[in-house]
Amino acid sequence: MSQPTTIATSRPRSRLIYIVAIAVLILLWVLVWSRQDGSQLILPGLKNQLQDEIAVLPLPANTTSLCTPDTFNNGQWRYKSVELSSRTPDAFEQAVGYHCPWGFAHKCYQRLEEGREFERSKKIIEYRWEPSSCTLAPMDERALARHLKDHPLLLIGDSITQLQFESLWCFLGLDLTNPKRDTNLTGGRPNMWVSQLVHSDLVDTDSVTLAYLRSDYLVRLDDFKIMEPLDEEGYLIGKGNNFPWAQALSRFDYIMINTGPHWHPDLKWGPHRSREELLAAYTKAMDVVFRYLKQHVQPHQRVWVRSTPYGHAKCSKFKTPQKYPQPPTGKPGEYEWDMLEKFDEVWKAQ
Repeated sequence: MSQPTTIATSRPRSRLIYIVAIAVLILLWVLVWSRQDGSQLILPGLKNQLQDEIAVLPLPANTTSLCTPDTFNNGQWRYKSVELSSRTPDAFEQAVGYHCPWGFAHKCYQRLEEGREFERSKKIIEYRWEPSSCTLAPMDERALARHLKDHPLLLIGDSITQLQFESLWCFLGLDLTNPKRDTNLTGGRPNMWVSQLVHSDLVDTDSVTLAYLRSDYLVRLDDFKIMEPLDEEGYLIGKGNNFPWAQALSRFDYIMINTGPHWHPDLKWGPHRSREELLAAYTKAMDVVFRYLKQHVQPHQRVWVRSTPYGHAKCSKFKTPQKYPQPPTGKPGEYEWDMLEKFDEVWKAQ
């Protein structure tokens, strides 16, 4: 049985934009791994969003030029003004190609009552990251949606993973919709919520095309157990949810997991509430997760580990990307963002 592939990204420069950038990069890798007959890929085709044909392009002659999570982070910001037909959320969505079916809380450009948020959101979309030493594959949302129809994607993680799910919903909203039936991704757990979408071609079936399960730690913190559907969540550090996820794995070809930002120094890890105790506990827990995946992931499935971009204590005050990275140092207001790179190394060592 093949081992699950783990990918951990380097630290990015701007939290909000890089959440989207990392999502797009990993989705491009989804396309790169989706070979046909060993020599072709399902890749984007015509820009016309109403085009129904699946574009099948030959594999690039030099795949080493494609961006990796590390080479992608070497580049610069490019600014290009975006003209809106009006200062409204609908005009914003039209300008960027969003098809968001409902107003979830993280759509900051809809917060018109907060004044600055709309203009700040507009400024964000006017900046694009341009890698300096690698090539990005082209992207077409309709082609990706058609591919995910037959090769569904599961996202497991904390609220930043929820942001990624919501972003994908906006990009794929022409083709994905709410399922009409109970898909039973909860495994029968009565108090568990699941975010899930199905391709419009499959809406009358029990299929799922894209789903998100909230699991802030991936294991139960009391005993580092991979939980079963009816297990108690157990101890939590702060707010959030730690729902079971293993019951859903077999339904998906692509699985993306994330954890880290909700891990903090705690007496549960040791008497000193130190970062050393935290890292030791995290390492032990992720070893449990990796061994479980190695045992249960099937050869046709692929697993990504998505790292977390660090923020900064006053992120909402910024209107432009920082020219130079300012890594967190552990000072108050930065939570444990300085530990995120160490958490990445735990996965890279597996």
